[in-house]
Amino acid sequence: MSLAHRFILALLFVVVDTAAFAVPLASVLLAYILLARPAWFRDWVEQLYRGVSR
Repeated sequence: MSLAHRFILALLFVVVDTAAFAVPLASVLLAYILLARPAWFRDWVEQLYRGVSR
């Protein structure tokens, strides 16, 4: 493998690593929950508050 190929491969690894860890996963999950309104989230919230008295 030539030096240019190794340099491009290393640069690709750096770009992929930066993109993977720069995305805030909690924000992505919150946006999904707000937009899609999945049934599992409602069930989870109901289960959390089932034993709580007001």
